[in-house]
Amino acid sequence: MKWGKTMNKEHFLIELKIYLKPLTNQQQVFILNKYETIFEERSAAGETEEQIAKSLGKPRGIAEEILQEFDISVPEKKLERDGWQEIQPIVNNDYYYEDIPEHPYDDTYRTYERPHHNGFTRFCQIAGILLFNFLFMFWMIFASIMLLFSGWLTAVLFLFSPILGGISIFAGFNDGTMFQLFLSIFLSGAGIIGLLILTPLTKFFGKVLRRYLQWTIRVLRGEI
Repeated sequence: MKWGKTMNKEHFLIELKIYLKPLTNQQQVFILNKYETIFEERSAAGETEEQIAKSLGKPRGIAEEILQEFDISVPEKKLERDGWQEIQPIVNNDYYYEDIPEHPYDDTYRTYERPHHNGFTRFCQIAGILLFNFLFMFWMIFASIMLLFSGWLTAVLFLFSPILGGISIFAGFNDGTMFQLFLSIFLSGAGIIGLLILTPLTKFFGKVLRRYLQWTIRVLRGEI
């Protein structure tokens, strides 16, 4: 892919993966996950994928900086018709694949290795997380969802309350109908404020819930 064209997250990560091919799969996973997280966080802040990709720079340049730390350089090659290419690492004469040098990322990469737990530890993990979720987290999540739902329902009803005030005027004009009209306008303003508060609150709750579910799945799989 040429950098002059618009590049989204998918294209950015694919091209970055191409140039990171000399690394191990475990190292590639860590780096790609890191940049995918950057896209997700900055997209949530309102940036487009194209803006994020442009600000990060060319995937080839990023890969070259990373590979230099491993004493590996990327040869200049054109992409094949299918969009992929074979990259053969060019290494120094004193570099051997059998002797893997120490690297500051190594400790981080090891976090992707699934820990080895005995049967009793795995049983305690699974039983503990299921019991905790059933006795506490399930009800907390349910209560939070109900509160958000009731808040959204109330805000929407308040937002459309001037309709009822208008109907009361057409039904019969008196002092009471004027009070109802002004009250409905006040409630409509409260509904707008409520929607402005509920929107980021709902997004935050969804993000926290997704992170917790991902953590729970990792515990059940034995990855933690």
